[in-house]
Amino acid sequence: MSSHDSRLRMIAIATTLGAGIATGAWQQSAAAADLGPSFFVDGPPPEVQPVEFGTGWYIRGDLGYANDSLPPLTSNLAQYLSSARQASLSAGLGFGYKFNNWIRADIIGEYRKTIAATGQGPGQTCVTQVTTINNTPTNTAFDTCTPNYRSSIRRWDLLANLYADLGTWYGITPYVGGGAGLSLTRASSSVNWYMSNGLPYHVTTDGFYFNWDKYTSNLRYQFAWALMAGVSYAMTDHISVDVGYRYINLGTLPSIADPSGTIVNKTMDAHEVRVGLRYMID
Repeated sequence: MSSHDSRLRMIAIATTLGAGIATGAWQQSAAAADLGPSFFVDGPPPEVQPVEFGTGWYIRGDLGYANDSLPPLTSNLAQYLSSARQASLSAGLGFGYKFNNWIRADIIGEYRKTIAATGQGPGQTCVTQVTTINNTPTNTAFDTCTPNYRSSIRRWDLLANLYADLGTWYGITPYVGGGAGLSLTRASSSVNWYMSNGLPYHVTTDGFYFNWDKYTSNLRYQFAWALMAGVSYAMTDHISVDVGYRYINLGTLPSIADPSGTIVNKTMDAHEVRVGLRYMID
């Protein structure tokens, strides 16, 4: 084979390879065009972000020391007629939501310290035996009976509160607020009589029954409201401590007769110093 023929064959092979490469490149370009421009321009689809429950939810607990309108309780409720006040305690637990840096709200249920008293009253002459004489029932035996008094007042309240935070300086936020809700009050009083031998005065004699025991109780739901002011301090991003003053009105003491028959009515309110913790959930 001459050198001229060899050169012609090499030129033919190179031409064939070039045509094949050009054809493959054109086919790839056409396939890419079929995918549309978004395949290259838009990129991969965005990741789906999880939806959160929300921000601003918190739980809180409070302790209060109060100057209470209910006076120290005597066992026969006599001091309820006085204007004296006494120290008392309260504890509350609830949850709330902080809408922004200025407004928040919560619901708190509270239990107030039970006011209770027990004691004895003066002795009185009591009949222990009746005998029929000439068809006439006649008291023929007597004793000295002593009364034991028990009285108590139990109170709970549930308030929805709204607060206005007045700005924050060095982590300290002053606030004012108000609340409204319900109070529940149970007032009870009882007297049990005992003979000189220590046994209850429940005597049956000649068809007569003697029992001087009495018990009365009253449960009432009432409108309650409160006004408060104080400061909170952010200890961490999640925990704040509140210190403040609150005036709370729980309605009136349920009408209840003491063992002597006196009807007692009295407004229930308190001036409180309260300390609480708030924990931001998220």
